[in-house]
This record gives sequence, C-alpha cells and structure tokens, in this order.
Amino acid sequence: MLQRNSLAEKPSKVDRQNSLRLKTQDSRLKALVWGLESIVCLILIGCSISHGVYHKVEKGQTLWRIAKAYNVDIQEVAEWNDIADPTEINTGEKIFIPGAWRLLKVEPYKAPEEITGGAEKEKKANGWQAMQRTEEPAGKIVLERWRFAWPVKGSVISPFGMRSGKKHDGIDIAAPEGSAVLAAAEGEIIHSDDSVRGYGNMVILKHKEGFITIYAHNEENLVKTGDVVKRGDVIARLGNTGHSSGPHLHFEVRKDRRPRNPLFFLP
Repeated sequence: MLQRNSLAEKPSKVDRQNSLRLKTQDSRLKALVWGLESIVCLILIGCSISHGVYHKVEKGQTLWRIAKAYNVDIQEVAEWNDIADPTEINTGEKIFIPGAWRLLKVEPYKAPEEITGGAEKEKKANGWQAMQRTEEPAGKIVLERWRFAWPVKGSVISPFGMRSGKKHDGIDIAAPEGSAVLAAAEGEIIHSDDSVRGYGNMVILKHKEGFITIYAHNEENLVKTGDVVKRGDVIARLGNTGHSSGPHLHFEVRKDRRPRNPLFFLP
C-alpha cells in the first residue's frame, strides 16, 4: 500500500516536461523583463554627460573659438547652454563646456585690420605682401523646430542643461494635474510603467532616425508597450509621481541615446 502511494505521488514524465517548460518560460520572461529594464536604463544613462567646466567668456572670444579650443561640438555647447544664435554671447557670461575636465585658454578673435596694422604702408615701402585673413566662421547651429510638437500646454519651469550643479537631461513643463500628455511625434511605445526610480509613471516613445522622447511623472499612462501612436495622440495624464516637487511633465528628447535640448526641436 505504501509502495502504491509512493508510485502514485511520483510525477509522470509529462508532468516533469510541463514543469520544465513552465520554468523555461518563466526564465525567458524574467530575462525579457530584465532585458527591457536594462535597455531603459541604457537609454536614460547611456551617453549622458557626467562632467564639465564653466568657461567665462572674455573679450574677443566667440562660441566657435571656445568650442574649438575645448574640442567640443559647437552644437552640443549651444544646446547645453540654450544658445540658438552663436553671436549672442556676452563678455563675462559663463558657458558650460560638457565633457571638459579643466579650463583652457581661448585665443580671442582679432579682426584682419588688427593683425595687419600698417601693413599697407610697409607693403609699399618694403615690397612684401601683407598677411590676409578671411572672416572667421560663427559656427553653425542646427534648429529642427519642426520635428516635434509640444507634449503639453504649459510653462517651462526648468530648462535643459546644468541645474544646481547637476545635469538635467530634459525640460520640466508645469500644467494642471490631469492635463493631456500628447505624443510629440509618430512612433512606437517601448516603455510604459513606473519601474525606473525617480521618474514615476513614464512613457518612452521611439521615433524614426534614432530619436526617442520621454514623458515622466505622469498621473496615469494611457498606452502600453508595443502600441503605435500618431503625433498628438493622448498617451498619459500629467501628474506628480516619482521624485517630483509638483505637477509637471518631465520631457526629454534623445538622439542615439544622447540627451538633446528639447527646445531645439519644438516650435
């Protein structure tokens, strides 16, 4: 009798196979979740600037010369400092240089007449050719204000860039709690939950050409991973979840995982 009970309790080959299949599926599901969480973490922290210095603009220094001296892309310097026009920097202004470890000397720009001085007189007297110099480039800054639409109607209360000594990878837009949060452009939802610490309820939308947009601190997410949305579709309700000091939307634009200034892409 004991032997029969023992045999009856012994799992069959089918039961063992089913159990193994369930464990495999569970492992795959855990791996998939871990993989998605890892991707989100890579999106949020990968390629992000972690250091830099503040350069004080001196007389004759241009944004182009400053960026060149520090070997940093002028577009990146412009976006971190919210400079849409490279000619609009002033002596005494402090400009954040992303990625720089120390302050460097920047040679001021000198107009051709400052360099040649009395060269024309010397040229006539001595017969040598005066040094010629073309006008220095101002540096090209690209604005793509057609690319994305505003995700919510409100006021920007915190800009992109350095904030109290810490990097801020997006902009904060204040609006009434529960306001509609809209997709800034057509794309696919690749994340929609509250699993990332500090961001609260967050939606990540993947677009063409390596762009993604991030919508955080939502009261409620109205989409799920895998959904395809159009520009202007309601994807969430504005809230105060995560590390937030009041109702607002934290909005980020990233290109190939690198944070970009949203104001350079909004109308």
